[in-house]
Amino acid sequence: MKTLAHFFSAVLTPLLMPFYGIIILFFFSYLYILPISIKLFIASGVLFFTGILPASAIFWMYRTKKVKSMGLNERGEREIPYMINVIGYGFCLYFLYKAQLPVWVLGFLAGCIGSIITALLINTRWKISAHLTGIGGLTGLAFGLASIQMTFPIVLFCSLILLTGILGSCRIALGRHTLMQVLAGIANGFIWVFGSMLLFSYYMDIF
Repeated sequence: MKTLAHFFSAVLTPLLMPFYGIIILFFFSYLYILPISIKLFIASGVLFFTGILPASAIFWMYRTKKVKSMGLNERGEREIPYMINVIGYGFCLYFLYKAQLPVWVLGFLAGCIGSIITALLINTRWKISAHLTGIGGLTGLAFGLASIQMTFPIVLFCSLILLTGILGSCRIALGRHTLMQVLAGIANGFIWVFGSMLLFSYYMDIF
């Protein structure tokens, strides 16, 4: 059971959620018309700035014994990695802006940044789930995309909701979080990403 829980925690790490998000957008929005070379370039940039860069920083902190584990299981170890994430996501936001992607895609990244900053602030007093913040944001992306395009495959909705439940159960089973920390993480990610995508889309309609 614990092996399975560790597997889902690794595959659904928050460091990969923006990458998963951009892949979803390439498959389930009108961005599917982009040439494959452009898709690979953009997806690689997202993976670098939001996945590889923060992971490398965490690995360096682990090797220099600044943190006890790569999973950042101690609440007090999370502040610096969160700030590094914010910087990486900021570069990624600029990267997507220069790639001239639709403004609601920028809203997705802006929502991710907002959720990380919120998690950072909450983490000073209470341990909120970063994993569930990540997948909550991914689910918020799905609902935001559905609201903007007025269409979305129901199978993907169901899959994301199912994976959210599985991941939350895994984090609780591993003793990493309580139910309230899991629910708070989901709400944090979902509200920020869904709200930001709609806000950015509304801004686009006005201007």
